[in-house]
Amino acid sequence: MAEIVQHRIEERIPELEQLERVGLFTKKEVKSIIKRATALEYKLHRLIVNKDDFIAYIQYEINILELIKKRRIHWRAMKFLEGASVESFTYKYTLFQTGHL
Repeated sequence: MAEIVQHRIEERIPELEQLERVGLFTKKEVKSIIKRATALEYKLHRLIVNKDDFIAYIQYEINILELIKKRRIHWRAMKFLEGASVESFTYKYTLFQTGHL
């Protein structure tokens, strides 16, 4: 059981390291994600598995993907608006969020 969980977690490490490299997650956040995913994986590989365990893992993954999506949008906006004044920043950010830019 431990080998399977370890293998599945090791498969995720490169993508998490990439997210850390581009600045979407900190090293502490990556460690936290790995720790939580490991705990959820162990729950899925017990002898008696509950439907709630699968739902909890799926919900956790959805939450991580939503966080990545939000941070990517914010990161792209910040990159686009580098060096702008506050008024210009607010105006451009609003246009960016509404899809008019």
